[in-house]
Amino acid sequence: MNSLAITLVEIVFSTSIPKIVQDLYNIKVVAIEHNFYLFPIHDNREFLYKLSQKTYPRLDALICLSRVDVKIWRRIGVKNAIYFPNLLTFDPLTIQQAPLTSQNILMVGRFHPGQKQQHLAIEMMKYVVPNVNASLQIIGDSTPDYFKYCQKVTNSLQLYYNVRFFPFQANIADFYRNASVLVMTSKTEGFPMVLIEAMAFEIPIVAFDLKFNELWTDNEGLIAVPQGDIEKMGAEVVKLMKNEELRKEIGAKGRESLNRFKNEVTVDKWIHLLKGLVNEENVIEEIKKSEDKVEWEYAKEVLNHELKLIGREGYDFGIEM
Repeated sequence: MNSLAITLVEIVFSTSIPKIVQDLYNIKVVAIEHNFYLFPIHDNREFLYKLSQKTYPRLDALICLSRVDVKIWRRIGVKNAIYFPNLLTFDPLTIQQAPLTSQNILMVGRFHPGQKQQHLAIEMMKYVVPNVNASLQIIGDSTPDYFKYCQKVTNSLQLYYNVRFFPFQANIADFYRNASVLVMTSKTEGFPMVLIEAMAFEIPIVAFDLKFNELWTDNEGLIAVPQGDIEKMGAEVVKLMKNEELRKEIGAKGRESLNRFKNEVTVDKWIHLLKGLVNEENVIEEIKKSEDKVEWEYAKEVLNHELKLIGREGYDFGIEM
């Protein structure tokens, strides 16, 4: 029987590693792509994209966090790309619903000017504060320069009493329990656990649209607004903050949506994949049939939309568009 190794990495650092491991030791190699397909280009690390483009076709399986990603990777020749959601670190059904009665708006995540964009959440508050007396609580580690910039934005908008900063919290449950809305201003995400956590507490979410992301697909607990539209985001937050019944309705739908990400379903899928690879079964094709609900035309539309957002329209991926 073959041995089995799982490489849980974002990038396999040498194009020769999978081939050497497979040929010399008869070991199966599986990698997890832990972000959206465009992230290396968005983050100005195109060498990672080019390296993975050469490496991933050699894998026995490439695990992607969205079905859009799967379609794109297959288009460039990674035939064994398949979709698995992240495993959850907790059972959402054991978490008690937040009362949703506070005036707190929550944002959670490491500070990053190009990805998380906390400064946009602060700017959004200029559309919120004139309508409701709310407080934005921003939690996460930060670099000194970007933190100072966020403070500068806060002061320039005279939001001293409406924006509060907190460092990384090992136990963040109390912040969720005391929040009525969660906002996310990210330009790109893989599979943000912050949203899973908020949905588990039945907190309604307002976020910039990430069309490629599974958490944005058929999720009635999340209100998506166009990327960068802080005025629209502010309007949706105000609507929620003024209507407790609406908050509870949308929050309940968010928690219900977590059923499709149950750990037992994902674990069973992993076991099925690993056993199939070890036993030389055609398990990849079987998984493909069960998950292929995204057409290439839609994936291409999303890809072009995201390229436009980051100012890289017409980027040459080396694939037929």
